[in-house]
Amino acid sequence: MTPEKRLWIGALPALIAGGATAAFLLGSGQQDVTAQATAKAQSDDRATAVSLESAFTRIADTIGPATVSIQAEVVAPARRGGLDNDGGDPLDELMPGPRRGPRTGTSVGSGVIVDASGSILTNDHVVEGAKDGKVVVKMSDGTTYPGTVSRDPRSDLAVVKISAGKPLPYVRFADSDALKVGQWAVAIGSPFGKENTMTTGIVSALHRKTDISEGVTGRYYPSLIQTDAAINRGNSGGPLLNIRGELIGINVAIFSPTGTSAGIGFAIPANTAKMVMEQLVAKGRVVRGSLGVVPADVPVDLRSTLGTREGAYIKQVTVGSPADKAGLQAGDVVVRFNGRQILDENALREAIAGAGPGASAKIEVLRDTKTQSVTAVLGELKEQPGSGTQAQPAPTAEPKTRKLGFVAEPVSPDMREKLGLPANVDGVVVRSVEPGSAADEAGLSPGMIVTAVNGRKVVSREGLDTALADAKSGRILSLKVVTSINDGSDTPVLSRGVVTFRVP
Repeated sequence: MTPEKRLWIGALPALIAGGATAAFLLGSGQQDVTAQATAKAQSDDRATAVSLESAFTRIADTIGPATVSIQAEVVAPARRGGLDNDGGDPLDELMPGPRRGPRTGTSVGSGVIVDASGSILTNDHVVEGAKDGKVVVKMSDGTTYPGTVSRDPRSDLAVVKISAGKPLPYVRFADSDALKVGQWAVAIGSPFGKENTMTTGIVSALHRKTDISEGVTGRYYPSLIQTDAAINRGNSGGPLLNIRGELIGINVAIFSPTGTSAGIGFAIPANTAKMVMEQLVAKGRVVRGSLGVVPADVPVDLRSTLGTREGAYIKQVTVGSPADKAGLQAGDVVVRFNGRQILDENALREAIAGAGPGASAKIEVLRDTKTQSVTAVLGELKEQPGSGTQAQPAPTAEPKTRKLGFVAEPVSPDMREKLGLPANVDGVVVRSVEPGSAADEAGLSPGMIVTAVNGRKVVSREGLDTALADAKSGRILSLKVVTSINDGSDTPVLSRGVVTFRVP
């Protein structure tokens, strides 16, 4: 073996050893660094967990005493469902079941103190049947006080006033408009009579719409917070809080096939509750502005046609209303209200209600993709609007509209008088609508008068058939309609609207 080879071979063990040593030293360093990083991460995780735990315990310590139980001796109206309504929640109204008769008993719900003088927010359905408007408020320490109720059925909110003779612990309001899905949500209340029960979860969704119908006593919730924090019967009226212990909502209902928490609970946003509370405390009632429109979110099928995905789409305009006088039309999209950007239906509802009766409103709309401005002087919203008249004329021959899911016929003189239609309103009356059809899902209902189809006036059933002759599958149909509404007065109120759906 040559010296050069021996040197190379001889050096090999040294190189290998050196490499092994280097590798060992480097590996040792990695282990040390990893161990240190793991220890630091574990320490950080513990600190985060302890901090979060401290946040929850602070909420229990500070907000727990501001959460109360409310008891009312009531005669409850007839309701639907298969559950006993021990907690005052509308749980049974959200579930199918047989109608039950009036009940006498005790309604038990929750409430939250919102100022040191003893104003308590709760749900209207907790106290709606309270005898003489009086309830008993039980504090977290067991002390009880008589309470006087001020109600706002439209929002399903109420204020209970107590006099404790001393400053009381209370909850501060958060800006619920700033809520984001995924933020912490903490519920406190008296589920099944278990007072001061606290549960946690997150904000699962925003702007949920729910309609609980029971004749004229039905309630419509245009924008609810959804949470998976456990809410059960008896939680109604209690607070939904953020991680800072600020009020983000008033717990109102759950959706569940069993009557217990299934991870879908709802709360009325704090901003709505604050507006209602302030008016109830100052005036004893809530006075809202009225524009005379039925708004909706911009329909997905019409976004390209309308040129926007944001705004409040006007489905109906009441004849003679502030909107009608200002020149608003069904099919317009409201994008601004007194300079405030309108992103959806609920934003417009809140802007109108908050402006109040007599207020002048500058309204920007998109009409045929062009921006227009109108000015309306708002009226006052009535407390309990009536429902649409449901006309059921005698059957006639089946027209071509059958394939679209509805049947219409000419307006007879008797029906014109019954619906209160003026001579200048011509069209055909919807006799029946097939359940589950495209027309039904779009909101067409018996008694509506169809006056135009895709901009083409309709004055007879033959004219309607002609207007629909080229209604091919997949085409968008826009029906202008007039609805006669009985609001309890001698003369029905007429509302102009638009019903839009895709031909099946």
